[in-house]
Amino acid sequence: MSDHGSGRLPLPRPPLALSLGTYIGGTVLFAIALVVLSSVHLGPPRDLVALVVLCGMGLLSQVLAEPNVGSRVAFSFLSIILLASIPIVGPVGCAVVAGVAMGLQPGHVFPRVRLFNTAMHVVVGALGGLLYLACGGAHDLHTVNGAGPLLLQVGLPLLVADAAQMLVNAALLAGIMHVDSGVPWRVIFVRMATNSGVAYLGYGVIGFLFVTLWVPADVGPFSALLILAPLFVARWAFVQYGDEQRSHESALSALVSAVETKDPYAAGHSARMAILCQWIAEPLSLGAQEVQALWFAAMLHDVGKVGLPTRIVRRPGEMSRGDLAVLEKHPDRGADLVSGIDFLADSLEGIRHHHERYDGRGYPTGLVGEAIPLAARIIAVADAFDSLTMPRPHRPALDIAEALAEMERRSAIQFDPRVVEALRRATERHDWTPGDVDADTLAAMTGYFDHDDPEASDLAARLRTLEDPSADSEPVAPQLPQLPQLRQLR
Repeated sequence: MSDHGSGRLPLPRPPLALSLGTYIGGTVLFAIALVVLSSVHLGPPRDLVALVVLCGMGLLSQVLAEPNVGSRVAFSFLSIILLASIPIVGPVGCAVVAGVAMGLQPGHVFPRVRLFNTAMHVVVGALGGLLYLACGGAHDLHTVNGAGPLLLQVGLPLLVADAAQMLVNAALLAGIMHVDSGVPWRVIFVRMATNSGVAYLGYGVIGFLFVTLWVPADVGPFSALLILAPLFVARWAFVQYGDEQRSHESALSALVSAVETKDPYAAGHSARMAILCQWIAEPLSLGAQEVQALWFAAMLHDVGKVGLPTRIVRRPGEMSRGDLAVLEKHPDRGADLVSGIDFLADSLEGIRHHHERYDGRGYPTGLVGEAIPLAARIIAVADAFDSLTMPRPHRPALDIAEALAEMERRSAIQFDPRVVEALRRATERHDWTPGDVDADTLAAMTGYFDHDDPEASDLAARLRTLEDPSADSEPVAPQLPQLPQLRQLR
């Protein structure tokens, strides 16, 4: 990776395997140190029966875990078990429950992934337990009598421990994702903490109920069965949500396939766009819902092409001003096409306005600057960058530095400068792999009018300033490979 356009050499990153190994090793050592120090000062868990039951529930939570309830969402109730373990078996016992659940997690898990997950959960459990005690949490639940003391000596400290476990979990995960991908730790941490905050609040309530049933209500280990019932219901609800999400993804795939069937030269473009837009969103600190809406919009930004004549979409040969006017309808048609799909409601503006220009000379409505929806400004930048880094009959592919230089030259003219800067930062953090076009495909593309090429945007903007309506049949770019009219009109 390089620091394009800044004149500075980037600091070399250590080999990824070494960085990951160091991070995982440090997490393991921290987990061991926490358990040893806690054992020395607090002693081992006293209630071995409770420890065995909680370890069994921890393992059961992993057996019943649903790893895919939709995009980047998983369900497991291990966090509830760890939270309840704190007052019942103490910080050391909580760490043991975490270690057993993750260390013996069923299924094929890569050894280093299992090692890190185990160490991370041990740290989460031990630190949560220590903070619970530091906040005045009751060490022996049998000494707590009455609703008031139960809330003050168990409920409130457990709430603090709940928040601490969420933050520590997010911090450690953000750290390893930062080491692995180079994405800023703060961006990942804020996103994870924001996404999981509400869920952990629910975990805290159920965990407190579990603890109350176990000791103050004197139900004992049987309380595990009472708690499992609502957890099974919650798991069922998450699985239904996952089925719905997967149906969304299937619909998305079908729409993308329709676009690529209509325009075979755009194969893979939608998937690359979605990835690149997600990368650009990282420095801009978009929220999870905004990123998801952006992802959908990027995947479907050209879906309106399915409603255009095939001759114009594939553009074999000359293209008239009238043809160009028809092509420019695809953003509106795309937004209209998916407007009745509920889960795409937040993506419509990104689809409709992704060909607007920062200077107001874009289409379909000529929005200017910040009036253009942010998602559309991001898609516009990603669209042009993907085009520039691919070979076309009229030019070779630009390398990343050249493409960034062209994008920066167009900042505040065609593109939002802030989004272009986010693109530059994204290419420094991630390895961009442009689309591949073989020699035969490239030869077959002769006459292909790439409307995503920034120069094509200049051509369309310039033609809209001409006032000769009789010129609708005049060829505007006999072949984009030469762009003769374009260069005359710029």
